[in-house]
Amino acid sequence: MTIYVVEELDGEAVRQRAKIDAASAIQAASVATGRSIASGRNPDVALWVRVTDTTNDHTHEFRYSD
Repeated sequence: MTIYVVEELDGEAVRQRAKIDAASAIQAASVATGRSIASGRNPDVALWVRVTDTTNDHTHEFRYSD
């Protein structure tokens, strides 16, 4: 398991942040937000999720799929 920093953003403003221990970045995003998640960011939608792997600082971008 890996520790991820999960941030829910509105545009570029962070609305909430959490540290989650999960098997994958997408699982961490889903657990932290309590919502269904899909890979990639939709530029036409303000709300999105950024997940950073604390072991290597790799960043992932996700969108809500519900």
